[in-house]
Amino acid sequence: MTNEKQDYGVFELVVGFKKDFGDPSRVFKSMTGLIEAVQSLDKHLSYSISSNVKTTVVLHDIQTGSLKAKLRNIVEDLPDEALKQAEFRPLIGHFLVKAKHMVIDWCSNKNEITNKTEIKQLQNDIKQLAEKTDIKQIPAYVEPDTESLLIDINSVRNSLAILEADDYATFESKEGISKFNKEMKISAEIIQEYLTREKIVSTGEKIFKVKKPDYLGFSMWAFKYQGKSIEAKILDEKWLSSFHKRDVQVLPGDSVRAIVREEVSYGFNNEVIQSHYEIVEILNILPLSVPEQKLLF
Repeated sequence: MTNEKQDYGVFELVVGFKKDFGDPSRVFKSMTGLIEAVQSLDKHLSYSISSNVKTTVVLHDIQTGSLKAKLRNIVEDLPDEALKQAEFRPLIGHFLVKAKHMVIDWCSNKNEITNKTEIKQLQNDIKQLAEKTDIKQIPAYVEPDTESLLIDINSVRNSLAILEADDYATFESKEGISKFNKEMKISAEIIQEYLTREKIVSTGEKIFKVKKPDYLGFSMWAFKYQGKSIEAKILDEKWLSSFHKRDVQVLPGDSVRAIVREEVSYGFNNEVIQSHYEIVEILNILPLSVPEQKLLF
């Protein structure tokens, strides 16, 4: 990163992981999801300057240890746009990097988004950052769209849900290091009202791997399903009663075969926004299978 004009828009996505633990594909799936989420975020952030800005993200380098992807924003021409600056690409590229830091840092300071008005200050801050580029003859800069920002934040959240407890992800550039918040949630009300086009509900037999049973109460259990961490409430009161009386034993790593009610929310681009699970009936427990150790003589 030595030449200011050549290196505009350069940033790194880093996924750190606990070695020799968990499903290795989670790291690559999370990286892929984050790159796609960042591409979408760039598109929506660039609208603060002009709806005619077209950007793309290209892979510059990749490193292992932690999985590190070095990426760069490529800014194309602005057709029919009155600009002050002859060379606007570096200014827009730097704006996009700073704005992404701003969004990620804002998410790092929140545990949950419960109302869309909470994002208003972030939108205003991004608009002010766009104004500082000062590249337009007519200073008509706008705030990014609320729903688009929420969709991008939710996409980042879904990409992080794949990771294990000791894993982490960061966004790095000349501006510093911003850590993605794996714990942040978006309330069901926000998802339903602003992000969901339709819901599809189905009931059927599934197998969930147990991460964390609820030994004391009647709250959510933590499971692994399709490579992701999920939570599900068990509605089978008869089975729960037996479990709490210790008539049934379930340990982390075991799996449950169950009748599950699945509610999938789809966004306006037909992407999966959220999946919600309820276990209607436990059919049986599948203990963790440990491979036999054969003795060699």
